[in-house]
Amino acid sequence: MKILLPCILLLIAGCASTEPTPFNLGDPVPPLQGCNDYRARGGFCVNLPERLQQVLDEAHASHRYQTDQSLYQRNDYWSANLVGDCEDFALWARERLLEYGIQSDLIYARTEKGEEHLVLSVNGWILDSRYRWLHRRDDMRYDWISIGRSDGTWYRIKG
Repeated sequence: MKILLPCILLLIAGCASTEPTPFNLGDPVPPLQGCNDYRARGGFCVNLPERLQQVLDEAHASHRYQTDQSLYQRNDYWSANLVGDCEDFALWARERLLEYGIQSDLIYARTEKGEEHLVLSVNGWILDSRYRWLHRRDDMRYDWISIGRSDGTWYRIKG
């Protein structure tokens, strides 16, 4: 018993000082040797950009653009739907990502042509109804105006 207690304390202290294994949001479980090892053992492992592109592909496959005026006889109406405008597209993608446990932000922007537009942002990645491929926020020629957090709070973007 005298030897057992120090061994248990050593094990606990060793566990407490070990750094956690890094993994990407969306991985089902942190794999032992990274995604390649996990896949080789028959597991399903997706990193964040892959998951975002998957959701973007899914959205674009079913999206049909319609104005709010033609759908709802209103100038502006937001609904998480793949039949609608950019707001509807972004809200649908946001709900789909939440099913995977991925939080996102809505970003209100002005396009290179000066048009008002709404996109979805996750850690600097942009899901956009105008583009079939995932983009980095810094690579887009948009003027970023405001950001809508998942709690419903909107903030002005400076700069």
